Amino acid sequence: MAFTGTATVTQITDRMVRITGLSLGAGATGTVGLHGATGTAPNVTLPAAFQPAVYRYGDTDVQLVDSVRMEWLASAGGGDQTQIDTSKSGTTAADFRISMHNASGSASDAFEMYVSFHD
Repeated sequence: MAFTGTATVTQITDRMVRITGLSLGAGATGTVGLHGATGTAPNVTLPAAFQPAVYRYGDTDVQLVDSVRMEWLASAGGGDQTQIDTSKSGTTAADFRISMHNASGSASDAFEMYVSFHD
């Protein structure tokens, strides 16, 4: 099972996207991916204009899992939040995913997510 609800994806800046309209059922996992994702389709695909990339800092390549940040907040009027675990995986736009898992025994309230990146 994935997210419940209908995602509203709004690109706020070149480097930030806001996603609203979703919640997670008990034990459910939802995924967010970049435009150009291949393989298993993410539940939410970010806009084509949102283009995080691996970049060089000093003598190290900074990977997407380190430069992309995901934050989730209770939506207006949201009450008690369940435990939602997040993880990131992948190294390219094709396979990068943010996974959100509701680790509790009850459905989450609605929440909003902000996905951003730095370079």
